[in-house]
Amino acid sequence: MSEITYRWIDGPSAKPEEWDAIDELLASRGWASLSRPVSRILLAEEDGAIVGFHVFQMVGYCGPLHVTRSHRGTGIAEELTDKMQQFLESCHARGYIAVTESPHAEKICKDKGMERLPYPVYVMVNPGGVEV
Repeated sequence: MSEITYRWIDGPSAKPEEWDAIDELLASRGWASLSRPVSRILLAEEDGAIVGFHVFQMVGYCGPLHVTRSHRGTGIAEELTDKMQQFLESCHARGYIAVTESPHAEKICKDKGMERLPYPVYVMVNPGGVEV
């Protein structure tokens, strides 16, 4: 077994053959293609061949959504949501995430056709320990 080397590439600077190899593997697993402009990929290579990778990709997170109590039930939350969705579509976002903290927010997500994840989702908050 040869030595495994590691290097970073990003979508815009990746060679076409590197991007094609990654995209082909994603498709073979049933995974969505990456958004090339906002993906950074750590490659593991052996003799110049990709033998593994780990992707950091920007996936939109929509939230928090807030409407002042006196204006709730007036359609502002739905209008804000519609305008945010229009923005994301205009940017050709490949997806986005919303965390629902209320039954109303959950209803909005369902009404927009969002799918509740049946998978465990993990989060790392403040990985560098920076005080905020």
